[in-house]
Amino acid sequence: MKTIFAFSDLHYKKLSPQLKSIAAESDYVFFLGDGAVNLEELPLHKGFYGVKGNCDTLPLPKEECLEIEGIKVLLTHGDAYGVKDSLLRLEYHAKEQGCSLAFFGHTHFAEITEADGLTLINPGALGSSFGDASYAYTVITEGRAFTKIVPCRT
Repeated sequence: MKTIFAFSDLHYKKLSPQLKSIAAESDYVFFLGDGAVNLEELPLHKGFYGVKGNCDTLPLPKEECLEIEGIKVLLTHGDAYGVKDSLLRLEYHAKEQGCSLAFFGHTHFAEITEADGLTLINPGALGSSFGDASYAYTVITEGRAFTKIVPCRT
């Protein structure tokens, strides 16, 4: 069993001590862009993966693809795939990569969408000036992934 703490769009906020604790206890930490300058010590986490958002200037990759417990996972900010208009381009790209999970941000709105064997997960924004702050917590066990969107205060 592996656990994932996924978050996006910090912008000018920092993670609270409670969220840092959740990150430390998770097997993987996924940062999905926008606010990389506020990550502090998180990149030192052994399971940290971060991607560059449209507001980031730090040298992070635009996307990552990895395998966890037999499940192939894509990480992207989402701006390159037009996720504010439609998830279709992201869906096609993730499927081309052989992924069954795709984590993205950019829209600031949390959602979990199932699409023909692919699960698209947007944890929402931790640093949004609109909407509720949230993150995603995923458990992968026995080849299956279970995700919950968790509302929080930042």
